[in-house]
Amino acid sequence: QECIEHYGDKCYVCDFDFGSFYGDTAKGFIHVHHKTQLSDIGDEYIVDPISDLIPLCANCHSVIHLTRPAMTIEELKKIVKRRRR
Repeated sequence: QECIEHYGDKCYVCDFDFGSFYGDTAKGFIHVHHKTQLSDIGDEYIVDPISDLIPLCANCHSVIHLTRPAMTIEELKKIVKRRRR
């Protein structure tokens, strides 16, 4: 919740807003992506909701995990920017 309060509920990569598109039913809905994969974080690690998490739509969240390791937010933003030209 802190991540969403900080960044908002739009996708950080493509700006998709579930509430604007689907209406009140989806208002405030967004996936939250761990910038560092949970499998790479030690058990004692405390996740910082601002520096470790980022809101992504379902599509961007899925695509970011299609590579191993997962692509970075910046890499996906470049792909989206190229496609929007």
